[in-house]
Amino acid sequence: MSEASTRPIPPLNDSHSIERVTFQALEAALAGDWDQVDACYNRRQIGLDNCIIDRAVAQRLLIVDEHVRTAILVAQAGLSGLLAEAAQARRQLRRLRESAGQFEPEGGVLHREA
Repeated sequence: MSEASTRPIPPLNDSHSIERVTFQALEAALAGDWDQVDACYNRRQIGLDNCIIDRAVAQRLLIVDEHVRTAILVAQAGLSGLLAEAAQARRQLRRLRESAGQFEPEGGVLHREA
């Protein structure tokens, strides 16, 4: 475990700390570190439960949240594209096997006999 993960995390009790953890969530989202994004938003929720923020801060948080949302949508689109490519490759492999007289077992599980 890293030193940072063993240190106690101070509570978020002011709007500056809440904004900081929100920007950390954005940085993590842009890096694709979705566990860190989740951790940041969980910390932020606890901070928001214990703090009153003004309208200007709330608007800035919403803007950053929209950037995080965009990063999520980009990642989802990328994953969807990869899944579609994998499905297409699997169909092509199945056609090749069938044309060679080899049929894929039901359920897609391949068995190899020695």
